[in-house]
Amino acid sequence: MISFFLITGCSKDDPPVPGTEPVEQPGWIVGADISLLSRLRAAGAVYKNSDGMDVDVLPYFREKGFNYVRVRLFVNPDLQSSACQDLPYVQDLILKAKEKGYYVLLNFHYSDTWADPGKQYKPVVWGHLGAEALAEKVYGYTKETLATLAKNGAAPQMIQIGNEITNGMLWDSARADVWSQEWDTPGRWTYFCRVLSQASRACREVCPNAWVMVHIDRGGDRETALRFFNRMEQYRVDYDVIGLSYYPFWHGPLSGLRACLSGLQMNFPGKKINLVEVAYPNNSWGIPDNASYIPDYPATPQGQAAFMKDFIDTLREFPNVNGFMYWYPEETYTPGRNVLTLHRGVFDIHTGRALEVINTFSE
Repeated sequence: MISFFLITGCSKDDPPVPGTEPVEQPGWIVGADISLLSRLRAAGAVYKNSDGMDVDVLPYFREKGFNYVRVRLFVNPDLQSSACQDLPYVQDLILKAKEKGYYVLLNFHYSDTWADPGKQYKPVVWGHLGAEALAEKVYGYTKETLATLAKNGAAPQMIQIGNEITNGMLWDSARADVWSQEWDTPGRWTYFCRVLSQASRACREVCPNAWVMVHIDRGGDRETALRFFNRMEQYRVDYDVIGLSYYPFWHGPLSGLRACLSGLQMNFPGKKINLVEVAYPNNSWGIPDNASYIPDYPATPQGQAAFMKDFIDTLREFPNVNGFMYWYPEETYTPGRNVLTLHRGVFDIHTGRALEVINTFSE
């Protein structure tokens, strides 16, 4: 199902930037964060279908129902690490995905390494900047990055301005927290939202027809999600999509997800909601040591598939939810290589064969 959405942000009389014309967005998004795919392929990763035949991941995922890819971007990353996605890497992967018919979500981390609720480190080369200069740097960097991608035919259809920014970003300059006496102040939220608004402004100027997403991690935490997005409304941040992460071992059962989605849909009826990060382990090693909840499904290939089916059924209860994106599905068997191993992908890490969860996405 395809729906047409025109996202405004510049005059209708302005000529569109090449590659950023109005697009038909999918009415239901089945996405994959495949940010490590190029690195794994270069390392000799093995990808097979359930019958043991070699497959090319991008067309294989299209066959299985995926229509969006998510790609993360770091400012000056360590190219030897798993957080290796600089602009040339990202542009190359986006072009390959577009060639296979995917829509693209670009995920700005605004850091040299992983950004999440526990760490939002400034890029090293931005560390000396004062408040005014830092806000302008976010605007300029975002705009320059998108302009480069657009010029080379790699403009995204959705743009995520920050990654899991529940506690702000670019610490400590733009740090904010709805539960902290120290960080929950009008001054903190004013500056954090100013930085976000600068990023959004750059997106509107270069890619006026792309959706802009604000992403937090609290997919099972109704109260924190409502408090956070109320701040977005209070400080007039311009965005289109509420992005949530939901990992049951950190965020609790599907009943918590359901409560969170109900609250967001009721309080922000004009926003789309996307579960932009979700994954489930196919092995008990995939449940982290700091898990705050023991999931209701076994950490097996069968449990992984059962969870995803029930997860998708839950999302379908809410008209404002427009889909999800599975995180790191490209994890697989990579002979003789030390790669990111989380036991949450859709391939067997010992054989490279697709697991049964692969058939839940098209359903």
